[in-house]
Amino acid sequence: MTTLIVIQLILAVLLVILVLLQGSDNEGLGLGGGGGIGGMMSARGSANLLSRLTAFTATLFMIMSVVLTITASVGSDKNVLESLPSINLGTESDLEPVIPENN
Repeated sequence: MTTLIVIQLILAVLLVILVLLQGSDNEGLGLGGGGGIGGMMSARGSANLLSRLTAFTATLFMIMSVVLTITASVGSDKNVLESLPSINLGTESDLEPVIPENN
């Protein structure tokens, strides 16, 4: 479990770094750009590579999040909502608003 959390943290830091490295004029996750091996080192090709790395890292991050959720819930016999502490609101008379008296 600890190993999975460390991998998740590394993916989160890597995802933040990759997003910050991208320029504002990027095409957005590599959509709409063609290019092949020949254009890999051009300005557009490197942006496309950076976008693809970001998308791949984000996908891994989401998969790891699901895996961590499943592994955390396997050992528990309650779901998340049942494990929350209960809130005691009292009776209905406690919920009525009190109007202060004027002096």
